[in-house]
Amino acid sequence: MIRVMLFIDGTWLYANTPRLADAFGDPDFHVDFGKLPRVLADEVSRQLGDAEIDVVRVHLFGSYAANYDLRDDEAVQRWLDFFDRLKEEYHYEVELFPVNFMGRRLRKIDRATDDPFEPKEKCVDISLATAMMYYSAIPNAYDIGIAVIGDRDFSPMLQSVRRLGKRVAIASIKGSCSPEFADPRDEARVKDFDIVWLDDLLHRLELKYERHQLACEAPIHKGARMVWTTFHPRKGQKFFCEECRREFSRQKAEMQTQFVSNVMETDAYMERVDTAPQVSRLTGTIKRKFWDRNYGFIAGHDGLDYFFHLDDVMDGYGFDEIYEGLLVEFEVRKRPSPDKAGAAQRVRVQTNRMVQHQDEDEDLDLEQEGHYVPSDMDLDADMDADLDADVDADLDMDVDDVNVDVDEEVEVDA
Repeated sequence: MIRVMLFIDGTWLYANTPRLADAFGDPDFHVDFGKLPRVLADEVSRQLGDAEIDVVRVHLFGSYAANYDLRDDEAVQRWLDFFDRLKEEYHYEVELFPVNFMGRRLRKIDRATDDPFEPKEKCVDISLATAMMYYSAIPNAYDIGIAVIGDRDFSPMLQSVRRLGKRVAIASIKGSCSPEFADPRDEARVKDFDIVWLDDLLHRLELKYERHQLACEAPIHKGARMVWTTFHPRKGQKFFCEECRREFSRQKAEMQTQFVSNVMETDAYMERVDTAPQVSRLTGTIKRKFWDRNYGFIAGHDGLDYFFHLDDVMDGYGFDEIYEGLLVEFEVRKRPSPDKAGAAQRVRVQTNRMVQHQDEDEDLDLEQEGHYVPSDMDLDADMDADLDADVDADLDMDVDDVNVDVDEEVEVDA
């Protein structure tokens, strides 16, 4: 049986999805990434006379926004959820690299008209090329490599893969493909098959949204919990209806405005963030939890505090299952600034045991460390009603609702 590996330039494919939507005649068209590997393998099989093919691995290379304006948080989280779905449900090998937005909005249209900032993606192309070359040098790793690409810069890599005795197929998009790849004479010697145009396979690749009923698991939900939706939660992911998601976004934006650092505060801080290595995950313990507002703070093992919200908690854990002292791991969405906490995302319970509470005198004093501690951080669950009213008044602020369409393209200058 012929062994096939796929190598997908995820940034290029996502950026050109609107072109596929135009060809399909539906602006809401999206590629079904669960079908994509098998459809492309079948096309290669057809060119080989219906040979039997085994798709042994699918690699996707892409990027995600880091250090962005928190008003775009929902869009970024949905994008990260998409990558998690590829790994968990479709068993993709996903390699991601951060794009530092330096506190800006994701879409250029949402930034100041005189802001010259352009986000820059790094490492995606070279990571794809390295992986395809690496596996081509391993005996029996794959016989045919299918590259889902359009950039001419991959030509030297494709030529080298073929010199190592592997066969190469290219899948691309009309109008977004290097002429070298589309050349039927293949004068550049980059492929062993006729190019596979995704434009010709759209009916087989279409992601179909089927309405079904799910029970909203949000603690703030009102009314009947069974609602109609096209959303399919990942394994272990809790489902929140659209109304509850909007309310969570409003709550989260309000709390982050008060408690979370803003990387736009100083040019020096932005410069430091831009050159600092990206932290993938940290560990820490739940330091404070506010039951009635669905948020809390993590004391990171780096000695800093990080804000988190109910919808940042992963793996199906409810907010009632998160308790103070619980050991967790998380990704850093925003680094702390001298006067405010950072922000955590993708919070996962690391263990079910309670971390032994430190003596009160040994607790980290963030004020002395130069980090902001909200005045109500030390409130107990049995705080009196008058103090509650004061805190509610303090938190009563006008915050624009976060309403970013995750499907809109984020321009990235590769």
